[in-house]
Amino acid sequence: MTELTANINRIVSLTTDEKVAIEKAFVAVEISKGSLWVKQGGVCDQVAYVVSGKLRNYRIDEEGNEVTCFFVMPDTFVSAFTSFLTNTPTTESISALEDTVLRVITKKTLEDLSDQIPKIHVFRRIIAENLFITMEKRIAMLQSQSAHERDEKMLKENPEIILNVPLQYTASFLGVTPQHLSRLRKELLRKCVHSP
Repeated sequence: MTELTANINRIVSLTTDEKVAIEKAFVAVEISKGSLWVKQGGVCDQVAYVVSGKLRNYRIDEEGNEVTCFFVMPDTFVSAFTSFLTNTPTTESISALEDTVLRVITKKTLEDLSDQIPKIHVFRRIIAENLFITMEKRIAMLQSQSAHERDEKMLKENPEIILNVPLQYTASFLGVTPQHLSRLRKELLRKCVHSP
């Protein structure tokens, strides 16, 4: 059992034959650092499981600025889900922050797999629910927390992002300029140094 089937097995219990069928359905894809997996304006017809590496989901705003929507870490599933579900052009791009290995399945293959293994329908629903929760939390964070609170929360909950993601991407995710985020980090560092 690979990480992929172990992840699915945590949500729906799989037989050995089902694990084999799932492993065959997902194709390994390598994305080099800086490359796009999904491009804004195209139709996304794939879902990927992140084996290793990190991805960034972002959109281009009206002024041409990149706005980071979220980061994708290993052992999670990713797609431009609205495009995937509706077959419409996506408003987001997904790029590799470092060399990344994905296990990818097309929509058609996933539908065939769901017919073959009906419990995959349950898994798909839970993935969609988790995405909705993630998006709702992000909206709440931007609407109800100060930049300082958002940064402190990220430092506590996702320190690997701070260590491995360029400052400008983290800043756009938090809804601040890189300069503002740099000032916040310096203030936080001063507090840590001077605290007893």
